[in-house]
Parts: sequence; C-alpha cells; structure tokens
Amino acid sequence: MNLSLEKIRLDGGTQSRVKIDDNLVAEYAEMMQAGVEFPPIVVFYDGTDYWLSDGFHRYLARKRIKAPGIQTDPRDGTVRDAVLFGISANNKHGKRPTNEDKRKGVITILMDIEWQDMSDRQIAQICGVSHTYVGQLRKELKSGNVATKQKPRQPKQQKPADPV
Repeated sequence: MNLSLEKIRLDGGTQSRVKIDDNLVAEYAEMMQAGVEFPPIVVFYDGTDYWLSDGFHRYLARKRIKAPGIQTDPRDGTVRDAVLFGISANNKHGKRPTNEDKRKGVITILMDIEWQDMSDRQIAQICGVSHTYVGQLRKELKSGNVATKQKPRQPKQQKPADPV
C-alpha cells in the first residue's frame, strides 16, 4: 500500500536505533532517485494513526528526495506493537543494529511495565543478543547501576477506532 509520508507518525518512540545514519539516508536517497526499488516499510495502524516501525532510513530517504509517499507493509496494532517489532526488525536484514542499538532495545523492554516480565531468553531473541547479556542488564537496572535516559514504559490507552 502506498501511503503519504505525512500520514506516518515517527513521534511514538518507535525508533529502535540510538541514531540515524545520515550517510545511509543519503545513499538510499541517491539509489531511489536512480530507480532502485526498496522493500516496503512496516507501519502499525491503530485505527487512527500509522506508526513507523521498520524503515526509518528508507522513510527519511523518501522525504529527502521530496517523494509524496512510500510503499508500506501495514499491520494492525498499537504504537507498542510498533516499538516491539522495530526492536527486532534489523536483526536479519538492512543495517545491522550497533551494540548501542541492541542495548537500547534490551533496556526498552526491561523498562516496560508489561514486557519486563519476559524471560531473558525471550528478550534476547527479540533483541539479537545473548540471554546472559539481558540478565546482566536486568541486574544492573534493578541495582540502579545502569545509565539510561529512559523512563519506565507504561501501556498507552488504546484510541477507539472511528466508526466505519
């Protein structure tokens, strides 16, 4: 589905990377202008908003070349679904997550009021790290010895879908 860039929200904390690679955005933009096709980005639709989950570099490249829209792989779900999916999105394709990106993903899950109850192995699988690393970060968070700017994630209230 082709979706207007303006309809896609990026402000819900769904970006799993510590920072965007501006060089990669420029490279993608150049390739797009040359006609190279990219896989669709993944967005989650909560009945009101489309939340970008996977494809921030592709989205920003389209914006850079002033394209009106982008191909999407829309899924039904909340901003929380988009966050969780985004954490694991680049473990098998695209620009691989840096160690800092992986750390951010683990901490995001461990700081979430619901997700923190997942086992270390479940979190490790999502984040593409070892379960021992997750356990180490879990202990550091409990003892207060881990540096994080994140606040504990609370589940957001669902917006009711507009009647059809």
